[in-house]
Amino acid sequence: MKIQRLLATIVACNLALLVTLPMNFIEADELREVLIPDGTEITALLTETISSKSAQVDDPVTFKVEEDVIIDGAVVIAKGTLVKGIISNAKKAGFLGKGGELNMRLETTTAVDGQKIKVRASRGREGENKTGTTIALTVLLGPVGLLKKGKNAEIKEGTKITVYTDEDKRIKVATP
Repeated sequence: MKIQRLLATIVACNLALLVTLPMNFIEADELREVLIPDGTEITALLTETISSKSAQVDDPVTFKVEEDVIIDGAVVIAKGTLVKGIISNAKKAGFLGKGGELNMRLETTTAVDGQKIKVRASRGREGENKTGTTIALTVLLGPVGLLKKGKNAEIKEGTKITVYTDEDKRIKVATP
């Protein structure tokens, strides 16, 4: 048991060292400070399809930055960086032709120097309501028509969203 804990500690320390390694090799005078202003635009792509049928409130949602974010000639947020958020509302499709609902809120991403950056963006989707169909079926079939379900809301993998930084953040980047 003690050996396992020791090995886990060694592995964790080595991983922490690897994450900070690139910045450790850069001398302090080779770094410059860049301001990422509040409202900086980031384009991100959804990494997996999300459906109101299976999503739950507070489930994690992940996007990836589509292209490098460059300020003053320096990459401040790299392409492929994760943008993390949560499901803020999820309702399955219901009877009487009621469509599902799905909303998400994006919260953070990471700068090239490892600092977390708050972001803001939200995306919502409603499934197709089948109320008209339900009324028609009820007229034709009686109460059985009330069992008609609407469609679940779905946001497809690869969906593009514009995200904005939600704070001013000073980061360190290598001097070109």
